This record gives sequence, structure tokens and C-alpha cells, in this order.
Amino acid sequence: MKISISYPPIENKKGIPLLSQNRQFQWFSEPTYIYPCVPAYAATLLKQAGYDVVWDDGIAEEKSYSQWLRDFEKISPDLVMIETKTPVVKKHWKIIGDIKQVSPDTKVVLVGDHVTALPMESMENSKVDFILEGGDYDFLLLNLVEYLNGKTENLEHGIWYRKNGEMKNTGKFQTNHDLNSLPFIDRDLTRWELYAYKNGNFKRTPGTYTMVGRDCWHRKNGGCTFCSWTTLFPTWRVKKPELLVDEIGFLIERYGVKTVFD
Repeated sequence: MKISISYPPIENKKGIPLLSQNRQFQWFSEPTYIYPCVPAYAATLLKQAGYDVVWDDGIAEEKSYSQWLRDFEKISPDLVMIETKTPVVKKHWKIIGDIKQVSPDTKVVLVGDHVTALPMESMENSKVDFILEGGDYDFLLLNLVEYLNGKTENLEHGIWYRKNGEMKNTGKFQTNHDLNSLPFIDRDLTRWELYAYKNGNFKRTPGTYTMVGRDCWHRKNGGCTFCSWTTLFPTWRVKKPELLVDEIGFLIERYGVKTVFD
């Protein structure tokens, strides 16, 4: 099974859309690309499970939309995962329609804070096949793919799907996955270098991101009202600190990374 983790280009005079790993959507006048850790974990887990994974970030690759769509037609994956946010969700509905035109058999999965808050909206207004709620969609995507391939009998909570013309879901998503079980992200598969230089957060380049925790320590009093992570990550969890230290050492030795953001 071929699975694509995709960020289709969204052309707009406002600039570059920043979707990945960002608590609030922004347009950037100058190209800025933040490494998308959860999608990268999803790609890594799928590859580790033996699936053919395509990393397809048309935004970071600075493709035009027409070029991206032509390339997508050539790839013709069995399933594609796309992250969306509120200001661009309607554009993604149209993109899903275009995907179904050029690659009718491709199953489309939407993830992100907007569809977590309003899953029915996208199910009703687009041809999306699945929606994964919550921030642990790396674990959920692996579960979904394993289910579709007959390797597990049960879908986890937080998955919307269609059956016999009806929209169904598996219940409220959970954030109880063991982050310590995650492997190091496959940086080669996920083309880390696309995100290593065009980023104003990096004092020295090349730089990259890690993600040792999900949600943040301000959760104690309910979380910040402006932050989308209160929707995606309702519980504060972290990996063991030694795993982060090991990963930073690996990034320095293997890739010559000079700045690490977490």
C-alpha cells in the first residue's frame, strides 16, 4: 500500500501558508517552513510497518498547485493524509475534489485542529473518506492503515468514516498513546533539509525540530484560550528526557544540525 503525507500548495497573494506544527495559522510574506513533527512521525511509523511512504510537501518544495497536482496524479497513492486549518479548510475541500478527479481510487484523510473541532462539516462538504481527530493522528493513521489492510480488527477512537452512504465515527479521540514508544523520526524519508534553512527561529542553520511533549505546561489552568493545542492535546505528556538527549546527539552527529527547537 502506498501512502502519501501531503501538503498541497495553496496559492495566495498573502504569501506562504504556515500549516505544520503551528498553534495558529499564518501567512508569511517570506518563505518559512516549520518541520511537521507529527506527520513525520506518521510517515516513520508507516515505513517501519512496511508500507510504501511518499513525503509530498508541495509547499516546502515551492511547487505551483498545477505542478503538484500533476505529480500527485503520477504518484497515485492508495491513501493520502492532509493537515488542514480553519482559514484554508474550504480550499482543501476543493483540493480533495481535484484529487478524486485525477486519482479516483485514492482515499483521502484529513487531520488537524479544525476537523477535530468540526468533523461533520468536512464530511458533509467534501469527498473526504476519513477524518482523524486529535493530535495523536500519527498513531491513528497507522491504526487506520493496518485496519484497511486487514492487520487489525479494531479502529481506535477518534476516526470518522463512511459506510453505506452514512457518516460514522468510533467515538471521542483519546490521547493515551505512549510517546516513549515512538522511534526517532526518519529525517531522510521526511526530507528534513526542506525545513532546515528558511526559518527565522533558527539562529544558526541547519536547524530542525523535535517534539518531546504534546500540549504544554500551561495546561494546569485550562490552557491558553487562543491556542489550538487545547483542542488537539487535552492532556500534557512528555517523553523521557534521555530520549530527547539521545535524539539531539543523533541529529548533530548524523546531520550536522546546529539549532534544535522543541
